[in-house]
Amino acid sequence: MLQVKDITFSYNKTPVLKDISFSVKPGEHLSIIGESGSGKSTLLKVLYGEYDTEKGNIFWKDEEILGPKHNLVIGYDFMKYVAQEFDLMPYISVEENIGKFLSRFYPEEKQKRVAELIEVVELTNVAKTKVKLLSGGQKQRVALARALAKQPEIILLDEPFSHIDNFKKQSLRRSVFKYLKENNIACIVATHDKEDVLGHADKMIVLNNHNIAVNDTPENLYKNPKTGLIASSLGNLM
Repeated sequence: MLQVKDITFSYNKTPVLKDISFSVKPGEHLSIIGESGSGKSTLLKVLYGEYDTEKGNIFWKDEEILGPKHNLVIGYDFMKYVAQEFDLMPYISVEENIGKFLSRFYPEEKQKRVAELIEVVELTNVAKTKVKLLSGGQKQRVALARALAKQPEIILLDEPFSHIDNFKKQSLRRSVFKYLKENNIACIVATHDKEDVLGHADKMIVLNNHNIAVNDTPENLYKNPKTGLIASSLGNLM
């Protein structure tokens, strides 16, 4: 379980997150929504250990997640983070990018794993294509598959389908989130897109004024918005 306890973070003395607390169980899908500048992307980076908190603690099971003051290398083996900027290798193929960090000692298992993930992100037809020749949406899907390659226990996704055309989004969401559920991988998604919330999220957080305005299921929040802010947010989403 991910446990976030009273974390506070400021950037250049400007408050971004204040007294943030929530938890995510293994296999659970949490969506984070909020206006631009509300701190969605920053929260993911704090959870990943890219930034140091001013106070509070973050734990995955019994291990505390710490920032760069405590770690020479950012990140943890049990957690993967897919940012809006893709850190891919442009001059090798899709399948080579996905399999880059998998063991070479078991080539058959590696090949099977790569093929499985290419199917999950619906890129079978370009598996042997160099990444530099792909569209932005295709590159985003390669980044997703590569993050899943080592079977993380939790994955953080920042606007994971933003570069993908509407024709592909619906089936891709179903495929990715189905895979995460079947493999009991916890998922936290920062998004502005209602389709990333509806039908997929188990819980939803609304960020406002540096705080969590509400933490509940999308269904409960839609049926019973407690404030005008939440009602307007859900109106835009729904």
